[in-house]
Amino acid sequence: MFLLEDIGRVIERSSDVRSTLSQIVGLVADRLDMEVCSVYGFAPATNRLTLLATKGLDPDSVGVVSMGVDEGLTGLVIEKREPVMAIDALAHPRYKYFPETGEERYHSFLGVPILDKGAPLGVLIVQTSRRRRFARDEVRLLRTVTVPIGGLLAQLRLLQSLESKEEERLGYQRRMLEAVKRLQAYERQRATPESPTQETTLRLTGLPAAPGFGIGRAHLLASEVSFASVPPRRPRSARQELLRFQQAVKRSVEEMERLWERARASFPEIDAAVFEAQRLMLMDEEFTATVGTGIRAGAGAEAALERTVNEMVAGFSRLSEPYMQERALDIKDIGQRVLRNLLGVAESHRSFGSGVVLVASALSLSDVMSIEREKIQGVVIATGGVTSHAAILAKSLEIPTVVGVGDLESTIREGDHLIVDGNAGTVYVNPRPEVCREYERLQREHRAFSQELDSLRDLPAVTRDGCRVHLGANIGLLGDLALVRRHGADSIGLYRTELAFLSHRDFLTEEEQIDLYGNVVRDAEGLTVTIRTLDVGADKYPSYLHAPQEANPFLGWRSIRISLEMEDVFKVQLRAILRAGALGSVRILFPMVTSVDEVRRIKDLLAEVAEELRREGLDFDANMPFGIMVEVPSAVQLADRLIEEVDFFSIGTNDLTQYMLAVDRDNRKVSSLYEPLHPAVLRAVASTTRTAKKAGKGVTLCGEMAGDPVCSVVLIGMGLRDLSMSPFFIPVIKRLIRSIDITAAERLANEVLSLGTVKDVKGCVFEHMRALDVVDLMEMYH
Repeated sequence: MFLLEDIGRVIERSSDVRSTLSQIVGLVADRLDMEVCSVYGFAPATNRLTLLATKGLDPDSVGVVSMGVDEGLTGLVIEKREPVMAIDALAHPRYKYFPETGEERYHSFLGVPILDKGAPLGVLIVQTSRRRRFARDEVRLLRTVTVPIGGLLAQLRLLQSLESKEEERLGYQRRMLEAVKRLQAYERQRATPESPTQETTLRLTGLPAAPGFGIGRAHLLASEVSFASVPPRRPRSARQELLRFQQAVKRSVEEMERLWERARASFPEIDAAVFEAQRLMLMDEEFTATVGTGIRAGAGAEAALERTVNEMVAGFSRLSEPYMQERALDIKDIGQRVLRNLLGVAESHRSFGSGVVLVASALSLSDVMSIEREKIQGVVIATGGVTSHAAILAKSLEIPTVVGVGDLESTIREGDHLIVDGNAGTVYVNPRPEVCREYERLQREHRAFSQELDSLRDLPAVTRDGCRVHLGANIGLLGDLALVRRHGADSIGLYRTELAFLSHRDFLTEEEQIDLYGNVVRDAEGLTVTIRTLDVGADKYPSYLHAPQEANPFLGWRSIRISLEMEDVFKVQLRAILRAGALGSVRILFPMVTSVDEVRRIKDLLAEVAEELRREGLDFDANMPFGIMVEVPSAVQLADRLIEEVDFFSIGTNDLTQYMLAVDRDNRKVSSLYEPLHPAVLRAVASTTRTAKKAGKGVTLCGEMAGDPVCSVVLIGMGLRDLSMSPFFIPVIKRLIRSIDITAAERLANEVLSLGTVKDVKGCVFEHMRALDVVDLMEMYH
């Protein structure tokens, strides 16, 4: 009972209810040896629970985290009005994840209701990281502790009521005036034909695929026609119906040829042969003959086409090969195209009014080819990931994009007012005025900020005390080179070759690759291009590569492991890259290297390829610089041996962070633990940098850390003088570098490397950046 006595003494000395609750949860956590103790208050008027005090969770989440009683385990305590215990809360069906709290690392959960004469006042919670069952005595003690806490919550509820009444008294006249204004605005909105069709404000979440903010009216991309909408009609003669069908096929073939040429010219990495394949399907004798048979049997052209398409789609869908299953999608596409031409509906050129946000269940290459970029403020896609063709092209076109949003048909309607936040992966549907004002402010600031950054495009990234930093661009498309020039990059620090392989129907031939890499090198206009060899596996396999089923693909068959196992394919790529080196300044980079043995095998293959090219009399760069990605712990540990074998290192912090911390950042259960500023990650980067510089070799960093102002100051202070990032972030990092002294960055790096927690590191970095007067750059990025 000593705990209750101590709580009583805390309450006796209390002058503030909120601080008293904070002291009590700390006392309970310490005495019961619990890692977390929290108190949630219940508001019956709103039927919601709000975090009032905590020991163990993020203190910044107090007053922020709120939930309905039908949400989470805490709400379940209120619903049942009795203790709720979960040995593994994360596996409980009522578990709800609140990223603000940082509670995902705690497994065991015990919640006890705080009651007053049976009416709920709140919930007292304890949590532990280890899975355990709470003893009956612990439950009994916590029930007892809720009695004095209940008195405090009753006081707090009364205090909040008084505060609310005082606010009402002071704001009465203001609210009356505002009510009149709202009524007038509402009447105007009802009279405006462009007002949103859905009055309820929604906030949708997906995956951020292309950065930036976009504000505009929703335009739902949908097929112009469908078989279900074809009106019933009496067929003409078989001869007339056959003629209609043949003319529709002819027009469809001409459309596919135009799309093919447009795709080849605009996006050479994307397999324009998808359009050629559909053109050939349209001309296929079996397809046309089957439709013709249906017409001769008495069906109209539309009905015969629908029956043929459905039969072919069903046949391809039953096949196990992914490549063959994709043919079903091609059949659907050509069926829609022929139907549109049968009905005499013109091909859409996607001409939009200004300020449009495209909304689609999926975005095809045909859609992308027909979009007027200047009119599009944002893109929202129900399906897909950040590496889908549509997402990659949207990023290349600098259109804010959110993908993987889920069901859009029931949430967004034509003409809805949308805000697309491509940084956070959030879409606001008919947002409240205050949300609109905030994003409009951000847009204005971003435009002004961008204008300021444009003036730096042709200036070098040099610190105030004269230290030069080279800023490279990470690209995956030939079209990205326009962004490289627009944002003033010093080089192509990373050219990813896998996009072309992922979009094609088979491994690219040597000539296809030399055309692709040669275009990049020529269009780089003298900038050095670092070409990374094929980096597939884990979450990105080409459909034609028969990948094994793996329990943990991120630790499996991927990247250089695939290349070394498929030597013939690998050597074709090596030949193409070496030949591209004859056209300009090229470096070759190999991903996911884990050992000296792998490096030596790569060097042997390079030597073989060089000798073959020499014998064949083909031009190539015999002295091309050769580097490896440092992105796994073994490479960090072996850096002193690996650097002897290569010309340069490129530190890939995205994978390095995942492997150093054993965290899959796409797994919501653990994604909060993915932290580039973790001391272990920073020490790995620092030691790798020191090793390369000591050996007199080059070292660059090409992960997302490079484009983050919070991280880049630390990286520069560690001695990194080459950073490569998305072109979008180059101006921001350039301005940052030109605003600081290298000596200040070095002091920051030395201090950070002596710290042991992420919290201390971040606190230190933010304190130094305030002193350097560059906080605005942090806020603009984050």
